[in-house]
Amino acid sequence: MYKNQLQELAQRSCFNLPSYTCIREGPDHAPRFKATVNFNGEIFESPSYCSTLRQAEHSAAEVALGSLSHRSSHQDETGVYKNLLQEIAQRVSAPLPQYTTYRSGLGHQPVFTGIVELAGITFTGDPAKNKKQAEKNAAMAAWSSLKQC
Repeated sequence: MYKNQLQELAQRSCFNLPSYTCIREGPDHAPRFKATVNFNGEIFESPSYCSTLRQAEHSAAEVALGSLSHRSSHQDETGVYKNLLQEIAQRVSAPLPQYTTYRSGLGHQPVFTGIVELAGITFTGDPAKNKKQAEKNAAMAAWSSLKQC
């Protein structure tokens, strides 16, 4: 899941695709793996050893996404949070997130507020200057709230 998200982010941002490097330790019958991912020139490392190469790469990708999402201040320019919500819904066999936007403000200075419903729970995002960003803000609010649970 995280490797796919990181690859999609690279493609949307016109960066080179992420590249992974792995370290293998331990005996043949019980190997342990640790991975790093190079994303746009930055190196992110899995926090611990994993029992499979795939888990180690996913762990490194998760660290990269977490770090990158914290940097995007209060705007999710890439739509990572919308993708994460969709994957959560699919994983728990819930209906896909449903987005609603409301327009307010003057005609020449509209303000959009996005609301997302996921598994019967409604989340409201910060106001934005366009519908697309309002949906992203709602997804970011939902993700932040769900992460605290």
